[in-house]
Amino acid sequence: MTRTMLNQKNKILEWHKGRINWFKRKTGISDYGLLWYTFFKGVLIGAVIILLTGCGTLPAVVGTSASTYESYKTITFVKGGVDLSLAANGEKTIDDRVLSKITGYDCKIRRVLDEGIEAVCQELKIKSINPNIDNKDKK
Repeated sequence: MTRTMLNQKNKILEWHKGRINWFKRKTGISDYGLLWYTFFKGVLIGAVIILLTGCGTLPAVVGTSASTYESYKTITFVKGGVDLSLAANGEKTIDDRVLSKITGYDCKIRRVLDEGIEAVCQELKIKSINPNIDNKDKK
């Protein structure tokens, strides 16, 4: 490898390490948790590749009967409809709720369109209903 290629490779590696550290800081995930995250991400990507490689593959993976595949399609369409209605009303989608539960932050994936990738998950804002209530009277 030439010196220029090595410098370019090192720049890419440093950039990638920086993105990993940013993700760990943003989500509060440990090194061990990050390993599990990447494992499941790889399994999911592999499953998607398997499902997209042929028309006959999906029924074989989800089940051999037509009713199993129809159930899968029905669940997928219902989830899509629920997500669409939630997003149309400014609410969090199912994916947003799952990501928020996992990370402990207020996550909305659609924030990436307006504010960039760093804005997807933000600190939770806890609102006090009535800060003037005196709790001394309660037993």
